Amino acid sequence: ELQARVEEMEEELEAERQSRAKAERQRADLSREFDELTERLDESCVTTAAQIELNKKREAEIMKLRKDIEESNIQQEATLLSLRKKHQDAVTEMSEQCDQLNKIKTKIDKDKT
Repeated sequence: ELQARVEEMEEELEAERQSRAKAERQRADLSREFDELTERLDESCVTTAAQIELNKKREAEIMKLRKDIEESNIQQEATLLSLRKKHQDAVTEMSEQCDQLNKIKTKIDKDKT
């Protein structure tokens, strides 16, 4: 009976050892997987940070371009207004000259008759 109890205890001990070995392997596998996932997460964070920096640079570039376009539009509007004024002044001057010439012509025609 004692021999049977010893054999039973040895079997339980062996089962416990196998369970512990299995648990150790699983723990090692999980630890390795955790390390791999941590490394991938770190790489992903670096990539994300780089992408954020790139986006900030692009956003700044877009804002600069928008500002440049706005300044260009303002300058073009000022140029257009200046040209319109010059055109209107020229038209007014020519109209006045035409009126003067018509008055002179009318006077000359009147003097001839």
